[in-house]
Amino acid sequence: MKKIFFVVFLVLMLSVTMTAKLVYWHTQEEESRQQVIAQIVESFTIETGIEVDVVAIEENEMFSRLAAASAAETLPDLIEAGAETILGLGADGLLDTAIPTRFIKNGGDFYNGATRFVITPAGDEYFAVPYHGWVQGIWYRKDWFEKAGLAEPTTWEAIMEAAKYSHDPQNGMYGIVLGKANDAYAEQVFTIFALSNGARIFDKEGNVIVNSPEMKEVLQFYKDLGEYSAPGHTYWQQARELFLAGKTPMMFYSTYIMDDLALAEIQTQYISNFDPELVENTEFAPMMTHSRSSSFGQVLSLAVIKSSENKLDVLKFLDFVFEPDNYIKYIHMAPGGMLPTRSSIAESEEFLNDPKGIYRRYGAEKIKAIIYGMENIEKFGYVEGRVFPEMGKISGAFTIGNGIVMMFDNDATPDQVLTFWREDIRKLIGR
Repeated sequence: MKKIFFVVFLVLMLSVTMTAKLVYWHTQEEESRQQVIAQIVESFTIETGIEVDVVAIEENEMFSRLAAASAAETLPDLIEAGAETILGLGADGLLDTAIPTRFIKNGGDFYNGATRFVITPAGDEYFAVPYHGWVQGIWYRKDWFEKAGLAEPTTWEAIMEAAKYSHDPQNGMYGIVLGKANDAYAEQVFTIFALSNGARIFDKEGNVIVNSPEMKEVLQFYKDLGEYSAPGHTYWQQARELFLAGKTPMMFYSTYIMDDLALAEIQTQYISNFDPELVENTEFAPMMTHSRSSSFGQVLSLAVIKSSENKLDVLKFLDFVFEPDNYIKYIHMAPGGMLPTRSSIAESEEFLNDPKGIYRRYGAEKIKAIIYGMENIEKFGYVEGRVFPEMGKISGAFTIGNGIVMMFDNDATPDQVLTFWREDIRKLIGR
């Protein structure tokens, strides 16, 4: 009897003293990246004794999965997610702000262009810690443009002219690849057009102004440009494949494409022979100008769920993953796609010397210029220094993408799309 009592007592004591597993959700689905994350997590566990349950979530499903987990009270402790998702969760009061605020203020070298995407509406706290980011724009064949005497695609007029000139679908050539699906990519591509025309979803007071003349003009141009795009519900995968295969002179893509352009093992998945001159023959245009100039990008951040009972362990994990060696190992998983959010890392030789030599192909100066581009990116949820977390709900529902699909699948007019957007936004955010 005493023996049984002792065993029960021991089990109870262990249950009290043992640290519960941290649950960490991220959006890095690629097997190679998951292996790197697993290595970092294993090192963390060896050093601290804290176990981490790591779950990869598809980017477009993150918001809905979190909503379901919230309803079921099974939220993770920590997530890696884009700004829109972070804003949506912040607006719903699901995120801890004390840990990210302390972490950012103690860090001292986070880029302002990164932290402004996680700042609270009041401007005195942060919803999350910026982890890495990317800049998006038009990648284009500079050699083809020069041969045809085309202007670089930085204005609406130049983009349309180049798309018309190059479009030859009967021979498998498309003038451009637009986002035409109900997904995050469509919203990303459309956003840079909208912002370059001063079209926004919110004004600085938070009023919904999506059905503006400026937005109508953007929709009409996007629809017209779509005549010279690859067919179907095109998204990032088609953009990458067609560009690498030499089937389009222009694609919208983030700096994630940099390794695809530079590495033979990736290129040859889409073309028969490696083109060693593709990096040199490709130029990046991050800025677009119509009535104004704008650029677009994304910052992925680490957010702590407010309901977590393991916040001290979460803080230890944050300290560990931001240690220079661990941090550089992580962002080297996708050179170009995972740009550092801290200046001390961006300026280090260790960062510029990635294992595959991709940054050396582009050159240190170009890499630094691309990273600095994060300081200039804009998003729908940020207007004149004010943050509107409700944009996270709009992005999570794929409102923008659904409207674009209506336009191309059902030949909806810009006015019909604007009506749909206005009604859907009213349902989502209550105004």
